[in-house]
Amino acid sequence: MTIQTENRTKHVAHLPLGSNSASQGTKRTAEAEDEQKVLNLYDFDPTPQSLKEHVPMHLYDINFIFPFQCLSSKYVRLEPLIPSKHLKGFLSLPPESWTHFGELGPYSRKTALEDIESYRLDPACLLLAVIDIQVEQAGEDGFAGVYALIEVNKDFMHALFGIINILPKYQKTHINTHAMYLTLRYLFEALHLIRVQYDAVTHNTASIKSAGRFGFQQEGICRNFNGLVPSFKRVKEKAQGKSQDMWVGSMTDHDWSNGGRRRLEVMMQRPVVDTKELQEIEKDSGQSIPDGYGHGK
Repeated sequence: MTIQTENRTKHVAHLPLGSNSASQGTKRTAEAEDEQKVLNLYDFDPTPQSLKEHVPMHLYDINFIFPFQCLSSKYVRLEPLIPSKHLKGFLSLPPESWTHFGELGPYSRKTALEDIESYRLDPACLLLAVIDIQVEQAGEDGFAGVYALIEVNKDFMHALFGIINILPKYQKTHINTHAMYLTLRYLFEALHLIRVQYDAVTHNTASIKSAGRFGFQQEGICRNFNGLVPSFKRVKEKAQGKSQDMWVGSMTDHDWSNGGRRRLEVMMQRPVVDTKELQEIEKDSGQSIPDGYGHGK
C-alpha cells in the first residue's frame, strides 16, 4: 500500500488485523506461565567429592555446630572419628553388627569413607570413636566402637543418638557405660541441651534394654519409621525389605539432674574388665572374643 503525504511517498507493510494485540496476549500468557514455574536445581549425589582418607587428626575439620574436645574417663576416651586414624577399627565392626542400622553397613573401605564423610559434611552430626585406654596404653589399637550424634539442634536444644556400635569383645564390659556417661555429661552439662533421644527398632531388644538401663524413658512406638529396610539386611535369617517400627526413648535435662547422672556414676564405680587380657585372648586364639564376654554392666 502506498500513501501520498505532502508530495512524499511512504510505503507501509501490510499487517494482519489485530496482530499487535495478539502478540501482547501471547507475551502475557508466557509471563503468567513463568510465574507458575518453580526453580529446583536439586541434584542428589550421595557421594562426597573428597573422602579425606589421609588427613591427619590435627588438620581434620569435624565441622560440628558446637565446640568439642575429647571426652575421657580413666578407662575410655571419645574422640572424633577420623579415617586416617580409625578406619581400620571402623572396618573391624562385624557385618552383623549393622543389622539394625537401616542403610548403614556392612562396609567396604570405599563405602565406609563415603558415609564417614557424609556425616562430617552435616554440621548437626558428630561421629565419635570409642577408645579403650587400657589397650591403647599397652601400645595396641584401642578402637572399641563408634558413637554418632545426629540432629543436634541449637534452637530446639536436643540431640539424637544415630549410632551406638561397640565391638563384640567389649560388650557387657565397662566400655559402653563409660562412653554413655561421657556423652550425656557433655550434652547436658557442656552444651546445656534439654533433651537427648535414643531410638531402636522394636526387634532390637538388647538395645532397648540398654537404653532403659542407662535411664532413657520410653515415649512410644513410631510405626513404619525411617522408610524401608534394605533387602540385603537380614533379621533372624529373614530378608528385609519392608518398613519397621521404632522404639523411641528420651532423657531430659530434668531427668539428668534428678537422678540420671547419679545413676550412671554408680554404674561407673563397678569393677572394670581387664581389656588387655581380652586382647591377649583374641591374639592367642586368632578369633574374635564371643559376644557377652566379661562382667555385665
